[in-house]
Amino acid sequence: MIRLFTMIELERLTNNQLEELRIALHRLLALSDPGTADRRNILASLENIDRVCNYRRAKRAPSL
Repeated sequence: MIRLFTMIELERLTNNQLEELRIALHRLLALSDPGTADRRNILASLENIDRVCNYRRAKRAPSL
């Protein structure tokens, strides 16, 4: 079973590590069956990766 990656875990990773994990999860997503727990965990993990990346980008953005 593929586990869910939490935002707390993902925040500890570098941007490169996040991108490598994102690629690996997308590959697993293509192999997963619809409606399975594995697929739900992959999708939730990908969403958490997006949230961490977006938060990091927002922190770096210059204020107006």
